[in-house]
Amino acid sequence: MRAILVVFILIGIGCSSQSTKNNIDKTALPLIETFFKGIQAKRPSVALDELLKNNPHISLEDSSTLFLKRSFVSVNEMSGTYKGFRVLKKRFIEEDIGIYSCLAKYEKKFYRFIFMFYNNGDTIRLYKFLFDEDIDEELEGSLKFYTN
Repeated sequence: MRAILVVFILIGIGCSSQSTKNNIDKTALPLIETFFKGIQAKRPSVALDELLKNNPHISLEDSSTLFLKRSFVSVNEMSGTYKGFRVLKKRFIEEDIGIYSCLAKYEKKFYRFIFMFYNNGDTIRLYKFLFDEDIDEELEGSLKFYTN
C-alpha cells in the first residue's frame, strides 16, 4: 500500500511540474512554430519581426535588433534551402523562464536557435532570441575520448 501511495505522490509531483511547463509551452511553442513557418515561406526577415513583436519592449529599430536581423537574413541567404527544425532541449526555471534550444536545418549547414521566454506573472513573452553555429564544436567536443 505504501508503494502505491508513493507512486501516486510522485505522479502528482510530475503533473504539477508538467503544468508549469505547459503554461510556457502554450505561448512559446506556437510562436516558435510560426517563426519557422515564416522561414520556410522564404520570409526570414518577416518571421523574425513577427517573433520579436511578441515583446513590446523589444524595439525593431534598435541598433542591436537591426544587427540581429541583418545577420539572420544573411544566414538564411547563405545556408541554402531551409529543411526544417527540431526542438533539442527545453529547460524551465519554475513558471518564470522557459528556454528552447532548436536545431535549424538548412541545405548547407545547421544552426542552433535559442528562444528564451519570460513569465512576469501577467504575460509570457519572448525575452531573447539567439542563434549560432557553435553547436557542431560542442558536439565534436562531447564525442572526444579523453585519456590521461
